Amino acid sequence: MATPQPPPALPQYLQEHEFSQENRDFISSLPTEKGWVSNHLHQYQGFWHATRHMQGVLACQKHFQALDTDILLVSTPKSGTTWLKAILFALVKRAQHPDPQQHLLITNIPHVLVPFLELNVYMEKEVPDLTALTPPRLFSTHLPYVSLPDSVKHSACKVVYLCRDPKDTFVSLWHFANKLRAKSRGTISLEEAFDKFCKGVSLDGPLWDHVLGYWKESLERPEKVMFFKFEEMKEEPTLHLRRLAEFLGCPFSPEER
Repeated sequence: MATPQPPPALPQYLQEHEFSQENRDFISSLPTEKGWVSNHLHQYQGFWHATRHMQGVLACQKHFQALDTDILLVSTPKSGTTWLKAILFALVKRAQHPDPQQHLLITNIPHVLVPFLELNVYMEKEVPDLTALTPPRLFSTHLPYVSLPDSVKHSACKVVYLCRDPKDTFVSLWHFANKLRAKSRGTISLEEAFDKFCKGVSLDGPLWDHVLGYWKESLERPEKVMFFKFEEMKEEPTLHLRRLAEFLGCPFSPEER
C-alpha cells in the first residue's frame, strides 16, 4: 500500500501562521469578505487587504520612518507597477549604474530593487534594518493614501502615483488571481470577480477611492505627489520621463537629451 502523501505546503503568500496573537485578534475584528486568492479579505481604513498582507500593513504604519530623500512609488495592483519600478530605478540611479551591460536590472527583478513596504520589507520583519540603503531610497506600496505611514505624509519625500484604465486593471487582476489561487479552490469566475471588483472588494480596493485619494493630493500638494496615467506614459514616454525626472530632482542634462 502506498504511503499517504501529506498535502502540499501552501505558498508563502497564503500562509498566516506567523501572526502575533495581538494581530490575530485585531484582524478578526475587521469586516471580512471572501478573497480572490487567499481565503479572506479584511476591510481596514476603508480598503481591503489579504490576511497575510495585514501584518505588513500594520508594521509598516507603526515603524516606517520616511526620509526627506525617499521616493515612494504607489499604485493599485496590476496597474503597471513592475514596469514603472524599472523606469524609476534606471532614472534615479543612472549615475551609479552608467554601463547598461552591467546594470542591476539585468540580474535583479524590479521588485527587489524597489521593494514593497507592506508586502516585502515589513512583512518579512516587523522592524527591518534599513540603515544600509543609500539615499535616495526607493520603495513601493499599494496602500491607499489614508493608510500611508504618518512619516510619509509629514516628510518631504516624493510620492509617484500610477493609475491604469479600470477595465484593463480588472482583467489583469483576474488572470493574476487565478494563477495564484490554490488548485484545491479552483478558479474564480469572471462574473464573481467582476461583481467583487465593482463592489470595491479587491486587493487595496475600492480602486476608484484609491485613485481619487492620490489625485486630490496631487492637486493640493503638487510638490510632493505626482500623478501619472499608464496609458499616457506609454503614448508619450519621453515627455513623461522628463516630467518625472524634474519632479524627482534629477533632470536630464543637455547631453542626455
